[in-house]
Amino acid sequence: MRRVAFLIRFALAVAASSVIETALGDPIYVDQGPKWTAEDRADYYTRDQGSRLIKLTWLRALKAKDGQPFLSDGLTRYGFLPNPGNNANLPVGLHTTGPAESQMVGITCSACHTRQVEVEGKTYRIDGGPAFMDFQEFLSDLDKAVEDATASDTAFAAFAAAVSQPATPSAADVAALRQRVDAWHRRVHAFVAGTLPPVGWGPGRLDAVGIIFNRISGTDVGPPPDF
Repeated sequence: MRRVAFLIRFALAVAASSVIETALGDPIYVDQGPKWTAEDRADYYTRDQGSRLIKLTWLRALKAKDGQPFLSDGLTRYGFLPNPGNNANLPVGLHTTGPAESQMVGITCSACHTRQVEVEGKTYRIDGGPAFMDFQEFLSDLDKAVEDATASDTAFAAFAAAVSQPATPSAADVAALRQRVDAWHRRVHAFVAGTLPPVGWGPGRLDAVGIIFNRISGTDVGPPPDF
């Protein structure tokens, strides 16, 4: 029992440190063998695996709960890890794909399989390790941010202006954007409301198989437009 209690305390300490280590500077990359190079790591962090979550311009225009830009902290508040090599302020495991004027943001395996721990004031990164992030809160907050942006004509006008920068959108442009955003939100909200538990699961590695199964069984079996 004493050994079990020690292991629990140690695990909690490591877990707690994983939430704060992003503020401790550049990590020390753990040696994972001669075949794992910096080029391999960069590719692992950003390789397109087919995910298409949201347009980058939309994500940049959204606001977080505190009124700051949704991407202001690079999503580290959810436990995502900083990726200094990403010019869009996206963390490890989030990538962009597509033409520059209409890039989409997607999620890769490295978002859930990269870990950092802090030991004696030093931060160590383990590529392939289980991440410690709250993916459910991220999805729920993203859903709410879009809901807030479409809550009124005034709110959406501000969102549309941010999306269209530096140009000023016409009334027709705003109306067309509203149709696209509403269509996106209809499906994502159906997924968030219909497949995520009412009590958040909290920080930890995402059960990718479970969440994909929930999405397929919960949102891809109904009638359009939200299925």
